Amino acid sequence: MKTKTVRDVAALARKRRRELGWAQAQLAAAVGVGREWIIDFEKGKSTVEWGLVFRTLKELGLEIDLAESRQIPPSNAEDDLTAILERGRRRP
Repeated sequence: MKTKTVRDVAALARKRRRELGWAQAQLAAAVGVGREWIIDFEKGKSTVEWGLVFRTLKELGLEIDLAESRQIPPSNAEDDLTAILERGRRRP
């Protein structure tokens, strides 16, 4: 399954947990986190700690396999550090 967002990863993990017949509390105990963390993760919360995400995926027998995107999105000038520095230099 291609995943492009945190929500995609979370949905795949939730699906796998359900396939295994595990309750959220069971998975939380196996990972060493509280059930609330599992709930947040499965909701696709973007601020979850990625180290815990990898531990959770390992417990579920899942892994992340990264591949290069065929299309590289254009750089956003607002996020371009060089553009930000240049704007700062031009200010009086």
